[in-house]
Amino acid sequence: MPYTPEHKQQSKHKILDSAYKLFTQKGFEHVSIDELMADAGLTRGAFYAHFKSKSELYAESMRSAAKISQATQLLKSPGDSSLITLIRGYLSRAHVKQETDACPLAFLATDVATRDEQVKSTYTSVFNQLVTLLERRLSESESQSQRSRALALTALLIGGVAVGRALDDADSVKELLLSCQELALELAEMPPELASAT
Repeated sequence: MPYTPEHKQQSKHKILDSAYKLFTQKGFEHVSIDELMADAGLTRGAFYAHFKSKSELYAESMRSAAKISQATQLLKSPGDSSLITLIRGYLSRAHVKQETDACPLAFLATDVATRDEQVKSTYTSVFNQLVTLLERRLSESESQSQRSRALALTALLIGGVAVGRALDDADSVKELLLSCQELALELAEMPPELASAT
C-alpha cells in the first residue's frame, strides 16, 4: 500500500530536521546519508524518495531552517523590543553553544564556502532575506542608508557567532559577544534607554 502524501511530508520534515541538526554540528563532509537517516528514524531508501543528493538536502535543510528560525520570527514581529531581543539572543553564549536554534548563516558560514554552487546560491538567498528583513526594521538615518546598516548588522551578527564558536576561552567569547551586541544596537539605532532596559 503506498504511503499517503501526509506521511511523505512528515518523512521529509524528519529528514530535513535531522540533516540540519547534524550539518550544523559536524559539517557537510562528516555526515553520511546513513547517519542522518538513522537519526531521522528512517531507512536509507527513503532518502532517495525525497532528495537526489546530499548536496540538495544540505541546501534545502538550510532554507527550511531559515524559514522557521527565531531570527526570522522576531523580525516579523512588530516593535523595537523584538529587534533588541533578536540582537541579544543571536549574540548570546546559548546561541554560540547551540543551546538554542542554530542560525544557518552563522553555523554553516565556513562550511558553505567549500560547497557547490547550489549550496552557495541557497546561502546567498537566505543571507539576502535576513538583510531585507533587517532593512525593513531599521529607521531612516542621515549618516548611512538602511541597506548599508542592514548589511553591516547582518555581517556583525553572523560573524560574532561564527568567531565565538571558534574560540576556546569563555572570557574571550563573553567579551566578543557583549562588544558585538553593543555595536549591533548602535547600528540598529535603538534609543539607549530602550536598549539598556531589555
